[in-house]
Amino acid sequence: MKPSVETKRKYRERLEKHVFPVLGDKPIASITRRMMREWQTGLFDAGLSRKTIANIRGESVFPIFRASCLPGEDEELPLRTYNPLKGLALPDGVKYERDILETPDDAALFLTAAYEVDPEAADLLLTKLATGLRWGEVAALTAGSVRAHLGTVEVRQVLRKVNRQWVVEPKPKTKKGYRSVPVHPLVMEMVKRRAAAGTKFLFVAPRGNHWRYEDFYDWRWVKIRSLAESRGLRGHITMHGLRHSLLTLLAAEGLELAGLTHLAGHAQVATTMDGYVHNTTAHHEPVRRIVGGFLAAGIRRRRGAARRWHHPCRRDPRSDPPFLEGNGGGVRRQHERWSPTTTVMTKT
Repeated sequence: MKPSVETKRKYRERLEKHVFPVLGDKPIASITRRMMREWQTGLFDAGLSRKTIANIRGESVFPIFRASCLPGEDEELPLRTYNPLKGLALPDGVKYERDILETPDDAALFLTAAYEVDPEAADLLLTKLATGLRWGEVAALTAGSVRAHLGTVEVRQVLRKVNRQWVVEPKPKTKKGYRSVPVHPLVMEMVKRRAAAGTKFLFVAPRGNHWRYEDFYDWRWVKIRSLAESRGLRGHITMHGLRHSLLTLLAAEGLELAGLTHLAGHAQVATTMDGYVHNTTAHHEPVRRIVGGFLAAGIRRRRGAARRWHHPCRRDPRSDPPFLEGNGGGVRRQHERWSPTTTVMTKT
């Protein structure tokens, strides 16, 4: 499948920003494995995450080296004999415990911190968490996006960074990006209030235009996350992690895959399930409850068997369930038999 124009633009932007400044003036045949390791380390030291580095090398750089190892169309010799990125490990980095809000309590703690720092910014984050929208989708919402009578917002345009400038584009990331997303009534009240304010966008920065991601991150997000973490929020939540949080919680509640994928705006179910739905501790309590149930039942049966041990009307213990056999406490052992004329066990 050929990449779209937008995908090509993104790849070129990554090359110009992260690759060409370091490797752009070097002949491709002269680039060594050590140079690529040092390049990765430089990106990590500059603040890029391991995931971002993996995306850059996997989508933009690795294919270039792979192509350079192939002969030309007219059987010209390959420019390289090996791919220096093949098998090269990513830089070691801090692996945070999690990057999502696992429970409603986590979400409440986070949102409380957000509204204390800045109610305007908190409204944007609440909408993002409650709808699962991408940053470029929620920041580009307008009054025309709101369908109050249906209780939804429509994704019809997005903010996208082009040549290092944030611009509004009248199309989402993919065809599946055009969608209506349900909004909780309490959140919808806030959204309607903002739609009636007459601003160009639902969520506006102090200068009156849409928020730029970098500004929001530096001026609002860092403060909100720091406050939430000081109050016990574990992990290292990112803004994109709010989208992951909703999709994970909905999957744990059993929302069908088609609905989950539509809400996310993904073309493939695998994209949603493999990339956005995380393991949580939500299953821990059901496991404890179920195991506790059959353990309690077993303990009751064992105690009952012990009480019947000296009772003249005690029934044949061979009717006890198999998992209680051999556990002592008055329960029948395999080498003993029942004597119907006595109230004790008789050795065989």
